[in-house]
Amino acid sequence: MKRLSGLLVIIFLLIGASCAWSADFYVNKESGKNSFAGTKEEPFKNLQKAIDSAADGDTIHVASGNYCGMMDKGQIKLTKQLAILGGYSPDFSERDILKHRTTVIPIKKQDTHRDGAVFLIEQGNKEGTTHIDGLIFDQGDTNDYHETKGKPEGVDTGILLIPPTKSSATAIPTVDIAIMKGNTSGDFTVSNCVFNNACLYGIWVAQGKGTFTAKNNVFTANRMSAMEIRGRLNNRHAAKAHITDNTVLFTWSRTTEMDDMGYGVRGMTACDYVIQGNILALSTFAGYDNTRIDSDLKERKNVALDNNIFFLNKEADMTAPGSGKFMRLWVEEHFEDLPDLDVPGTTFTSVEGNVGLNSADPLKDVLNLAYLDGFLSASYSEVTSYDADSPANTFRRAIGLNQQGTMQSSVTMWANRYPLEDALKLFGAVKGFGAQTPQ
Repeated sequence: MKRLSGLLVIIFLLIGASCAWSADFYVNKESGKNSFAGTKEEPFKNLQKAIDSAADGDTIHVASGNYCGMMDKGQIKLTKQLAILGGYSPDFSERDILKHRTTVIPIKKQDTHRDGAVFLIEQGNKEGTTHIDGLIFDQGDTNDYHETKGKPEGVDTGILLIPPTKSSATAIPTVDIAIMKGNTSGDFTVSNCVFNNACLYGIWVAQGKGTFTAKNNVFTANRMSAMEIRGRLNNRHAAKAHITDNTVLFTWSRTTEMDDMGYGVRGMTACDYVIQGNILALSTFAGYDNTRIDSDLKERKNVALDNNIFFLNKEADMTAPGSGKFMRLWVEEHFEDLPDLDVPGTTFTSVEGNVGLNSADPLKDVLNLAYLDGFLSASYSEVTSYDADSPANTFRRAIGLNQQGTMQSSVTMWANRYPLEDALKLFGAVKGFGAQTPQ
C-alpha cells in the first residue's frame, strides 16, 4: 500500500509539473513593454517578443492594436507550436475579435524586412498543436495600386500593381508575398481570422504529419488562391486539410489577363481534404480547384465536398483533370456525378448538399456593391496595330530584322483593394454557411 501511495504521489507531481510547463503570455501594443514579464499586469509590447519568449504548448493573449513584427518591420515568424489568441480588450477582461481588433497590417514605409510572408511559419516535423485565432490580416495598406487604371466608380483604388510596376517613380512597390506561408506540422488550426487583399495567396502552406484546419475565417480580394494547402511528406495520406465554414470571395487571377489561377480553395498533392460548410464564390476562375494530383495515380487523394454554397465563379464552381487541360464543373450540372466519375488522382468520399446559385443574393446586404458590380463585369482586352508596309517595317524586312507593331492592353478591374470594414461584415452574413459571428 505504501508503495502504491508513493507511486500515486509521483504521478500527481508529474501531472502538476506538466501543467506548470504550459504558460500564458500577454501582449498589448499600447501599454506593454518588451522589458516587462509578459504577464497580464505587465504585458509585452510586441507579439514577436511573446512568441520568442514562449515554449511549445504556451498560450499568447493579444489585446487590440496593430502587430507587424519587431520594430514594425512587417513580418511575424513562428517556429513553435502555440496558441495565439487575438481580440482582447486592453485589460484582457473581455474578448471580442470584432470589437477589440487585433490586426496585422504591415506599415508600408517600413516594409523592408519581409522574406516571403507576413506571417511566416517554420515548424519542422513537430507533432503538437497550434491555434491561431482572432487575427485580422490585411495587405491593402501595403500594396501599391494604380490611381485610375481599372477603377470602377465607387471602388477605393485602381488595379493592383505587381513589381517591378509601381504607381509612380517615388512609390514603394508591392511586396509580392503571401499573408500566411510556410511549413506547418501537427494539428494546426486557423480560425476566426480575416485574410484581406493578399497580393499572393491568403494561406499558402505545406503541411507535415497532422491536420491543417481553416475554420470560420473570411477571405476577401486575395490573388492566386485564398487557400492552398499541400502535403510535404512521402506518405501521401499523412497530411490532411479541413476547410470548414469559411467565407471566400473575390479571388483574383495571377495576371490581369485573368486566364490563370484565381481559385477560392486549391486542393494540392499528398493531402486529403474535407471541404464543408463554406461559401466559395466570386472567383475569377473556380471556387474549388482539384487539378493538382499526385504523379502516381494509384495514390489517390480523398476529398469530401459537402454542404458548400457556390455562386458567380467565372469559369467553374470546380475544376478537375480531364477534357484537355481540365474539366469545368458546376454544382447543379455535375456535382451529383462526381462520386461515380473516374476523376484522375482523386476519390470523392462524399459530395452532398452543395448549392449552386446564380446570384449574390445571400450576401447582398453586406457586400460592397460597387466592388461586386466591377468584379462581375471585369474584363481584359488587347488592341494590336501592325502595318507591314510602313517605312520602318519595310526597312527592317530588307535587312532581316523582325517586324514591329504596337499593342495596347486595358483591364476594367483586377485585384483592387477591398475595404476591410466590408470584409468584417461577412461574419454571420449567411446562417449555417460560411463564417459565423465569432463567439
